[in-house]
Amino acid sequence: MKIKCLAMCCAAIAGLSVTVPVLAQSTATGSMEVKIAITANCAVTGTSTTLDFGSQASTTADASNTGGFSVTCTNLTPYKIGLQSNSSGAGTGGTGVMSSTAPGVSQTIGYQLYQDTAHTMAWGNATSGTLNVVSSTGTGATQAFAVYGKTTTTLNVPAATYTDTVAINVYY
Repeated sequence: MKIKCLAMCCAAIAGLSVTVPVLAQSTATGSMEVKIAITANCAVTGTSTTLDFGSQASTTADASNTGGFSVTCTNLTPYKIGLQSNSSGAGTGGTGVMSSTAPGVSQTIGYQLYQDTAHTMAWGNATSGTLNVVSSTGTGATQAFAVYGKTTTTLNVPAATYTDTVAINVYY
């Protein structure tokens, strides 16, 4: 009888464990935002090459040569490039004047900066619009630009080295 009672109790306990529901775990969900703001950026990169007209005789009417620079802008960033001569301010005509630091030399040599080899499209420095500026769109990679220059006269100027500085302005 004890064995029978023990068997029945075991069966009852086994039945309870099968019929007792197991409580499921609950899940709460939410979300979070992952964010970064990429700002447009441009920089004149690398070393700009000097626009060097070389050595010329004072009987030479004019001289021409090529220089250049590189710009890197954030991918898909539109930008404009203007060149501004230190001697001529913010003009749009791409003109400048080289002067000498040699004692007693007050003469200057004018020059013109161009966007093309034919010397028909002058560089400028307009901050709005498209007057004499180069417009482009950034790729995230370095983009090279050439500057073609031509002196306006070197006739009868004293022997000396003449220089000017040109700012490369990138508007974006």
